[in-house]
Amino acid sequence: MTIPLDRRFPLLIGIILLLIVLASTLTGETLEGRHGFVDRSKEPKRFWWNVVIYFLGGLFFIGLYIAKISN
Repeated sequence: MTIPLDRRFPLLIGIILLLIVLASTLTGETLEGRHGFVDRSKEPKRFWWNVVIYFLGGLFFIGLYIAKISN
């Protein structure tokens, strides 16, 4: 017996990552693992790389969910 959340877990992660991208773009700060927050005005290159990585991660997990339910 499987828990229904198991099947939707990649979708949940993908949506959370895309919401982080939206919030980061609107606020101008993004979360980075060891360094805390990265400000868009102080380090624009690192900021946009983090936003792109979060965005691609969100798309990956949503695609994983779609691939899982289509089988």
